[in-house]
Amino acid sequence: MSFRKKACRIVALLAAFVLVSMTPAAVSNFTASAKSLDEMIKESEQLKKQAEQLKKKIEQQEKNLKNTQQYINTLSDQIKNCTAQIDLLMSRIEKMESNISQVQSEISVKENEIQNKRSELESKFQQLRLRLRTLSKTGNFTTLQMLLNTDSYSDYLIKYEIMKRIAENDKKLMDELEAELAEINSEKEKLEQKKADLQSQRDEVEKLKKESESKKKELENLSAKKKSEVQKLSSDIKSNENKYKSTYDEYLKLEEQIQRIINESQSSGNYAGYMFWPVPAVRNISSFYGPRWGRLHKGIDIANGSVPIYGQNIVAAASGTVIYANSTNSWGGGYGYHVIIDHGLDSKGRKISTLYAHCSKVFVKVGDKVIGGKTVIALAGNTGDVTGPHLHFEVRVNGVAVDPIANGYIKW
Repeated sequence: MSFRKKACRIVALLAAFVLVSMTPAAVSNFTASAKSLDEMIKESEQLKKQAEQLKKKIEQQEKNLKNTQQYINTLSDQIKNCTAQIDLLMSRIEKMESNISQVQSEISVKENEIQNKRSELESKFQQLRLRLRTLSKTGNFTTLQMLLNTDSYSDYLIKYEIMKRIAENDKKLMDELEAELAEINSEKEKLEQKKADLQSQRDEVEKLKKESESKKKELENLSAKKKSEVQKLSSDIKSNENKYKSTYDEYLKLEEQIQRIINESQSSGNYAGYMFWPVPAVRNISSFYGPRWGRLHKGIDIANGSVPIYGQNIVAAASGTVIYANSTNSWGGGYGYHVIIDHGLDSKGRKISTLYAHCSKVFVKVGDKVIGGKTVIALAGNTGDVTGPHLHFEVRVNGVAVDPIANGYIKW
């Protein structure tokens, strides 16, 4: 027999009608601020409209490719739009997952509270059952029975007063029983509603994740188109001499800055002797260390795998200390948002450091200690001078970039 049925049977046996008044427990506001989420949704709709306009423009330009640079610029605009949509989707997902975690925690607390109340209620219920059994055995149910079993009037008055108080206590106990039953049922209903809302949020998150993955694939396709067109345009180096000179000068300044940051930093500890792959979800290399486009490509580019790299976690390749973190300048000298980590000295007394470029978001700051293969330092992105989303990863020895694979720092 269910607990509720047992309680109802006791109430029926005592023939008491109970009026219960109850103030419902306050329900926490577990959803994200409607305003902030609405703003995100509104911004998302605006970006989608802009994307449609750019898509039509690209289709028109593809039919008549007279101005390659104009076409590249439009592709760049579409890439920026696509990137903005992905970032917005990821922000919404992050916010909603945080809300879901909070609600799940609240549900667990509330379930424990309900269980504790049920235990207390069971104790009171057992008291009521014991009282009923005692009364049943003594047979003291009526005033007439009590009067016939009493030798004197004064004895009768004493017994009557006792029975009256017993009845009052029974009534009080039963009132408490009914009130707590009503409260539990009310809280259970609210809890079920919370669970339903929670599932609805989970469904929405899954929908946003699918949309995000679709956008990441679209970003890969747009980037591949842009890369192809850039290579066509760049084939005639003489016609682009001024552009190349400007880019090369900036490249030299960035290299000088990186070497200065590394050389001026104080190394602490010793390099462990091995490194972890910096993007656990993507192992494909789209460009290796070595000569590229007339100059040295000083690292490896991780991208173009079966899993779109945009937004994937970047982990510290080895334990160490963050000595540089650009999270504000999206150009960053061409490296976009980037991070440099010092890993200490190797067995030959050389300073070992790593660099992670073109991130979409940076989570660390200068001075932070990181653990190799575990600490997520950033998310892969599309910032700086890029033709598509990827992680540009460098290993430097005393500030000078070396081939991370040929020198055995990481295994591919």
